Amino acid sequence: KKKKKKTMTFKFRKVKNAKGYQYSYGTNKKFKKSKTKTKTTKKLSVTIKKLKKKTTYYVRVRAYSVTNGKKKYGKWSKTRKVKIKK
Repeated sequence: KKKKKKTMTFKFRKVKNAKGYQYSYGTNKKFKKSKTKTKTTKKLSVTIKKLKKKTTYYVRVRAYSVTNGKKKYGKWSKTRKVKIKK
């Protein structure tokens, strides 16, 4: 969703036994280049600001749980495409 200028908001479903979520976004569909950023959150909604207008961004999310102090990640979600127009 795009509500304000140069921002992107996305929501995802809660995963059972997840301690948090990791999301990745960037301009490359395969998330290979250096413009890709990966961050973690405990919320089910994320707003990303200061994006470039007239640019297409790709977003994916995965859940993680913590076992014996180590994070165990799930599979990445399907990649979503978002076009920043304003």
